[in-house]
Amino acid sequence: MAKKIILNRARAIPTTEAPSVSREEIAPSSSINISASEQLPFKILDETCKSSPKFNATGRSFLIKFNSLGEEQDPATYLKECIIALTNYLVDKVPDRHLVGLRIRNIENVQDKMVGIRLRRRDQFKADVVWSVLGKVIQSNARFAPTDRLEVHLDHVRMPT
Repeated sequence: MAKKIILNRARAIPTTEAPSVSREEIAPSSSINISASEQLPFKILDETCKSSPKFNATGRSFLIKFNSLGEEQDPATYLKECIIALTNYLVDKVPDRHLVGLRIRNIENVQDKMVGIRLRRRDQFKADVVWSVLGKVIQSNARFAPTDRLEVHLDHVRMPT
């Protein structure tokens, strides 16, 4: 016996909006409002924002490069300060109820795997958690250098009120 396939017209016609994507090139004199005393230890080379209204989600991708290390600074301490500053910069304006996830990939060395932190509430997303995950990966990876370019992707899901 042949099976009959019934197609539901309401399901066959796509009604969802296409996600919107915007790309922003960041110039050296960027328009980001940062005071002179709060200078970031990294440069944002490129920024892309993708929004998905159906899922109440936003994805922001950054291409960053850490500033050069000073002669008197310990590399591990400097890298920890950079990761903490990066984490604080990314989730600064996200409310505590919303969900945040993070993925970091080394652009210079494509053999390295992507490092990620699963979605969690913003108030549970601390810089120390990011550093503990990245610290383990950096210690196990001898090829990682603080001067490498990194692709950082932040997922932000807005929770309903």
